[in-house]
Amino acid sequence: MKAQDVMSVDIVAATENATAIEVATRMVLGIFNGMPVLDEDGRLAGQITTIDILKLVRKGRNLSTTLAKEIMSPDPVTVHEDASVEEVIDLMDKFGVMMIPVVEKKDGGRLVGVCSRYDILKEILDQKFVAIGRTRTATTTIG
Repeated sequence: MKAQDVMSVDIVAATENATAIEVATRMVLGIFNGMPVLDEDGRLAGQITTIDILKLVRKGRNLSTTLAKEIMSPDPVTVHEDASVEEVIDLMDKFGVMMIPVVEKKDGGRLVGVCSRYDILKEILDQKFVAIGRTRTATTTIG
């Protein structure tokens, strides 16, 4: 099984100029533990996690004026679409991360998805089951 088989492709990414309060709000609304951050060219610039936001709160920083580029972890661990799930799990374990951005080998490493621990576990468990019918999803767009 490859990263492209388990990755989430409907992802939310922040821009470098998004404020910490905007990022935190999207994380809470989407029930995310983190999200990629894109530069002005749409390329992966970094990653922000809930612990990054919580550290700001602990330090008493203003979430409305702190920008994503100030708190993101630059150059996050990434994998290509054809990376094995075992490789993804090994990287998650080695670096202690809950999600890994998936980037294309071509086109300058454009972000194409995210592999989370949940995504991998869900795919492994789903292999023994068959879904009949369709899943209904409600989506709300803010701003």
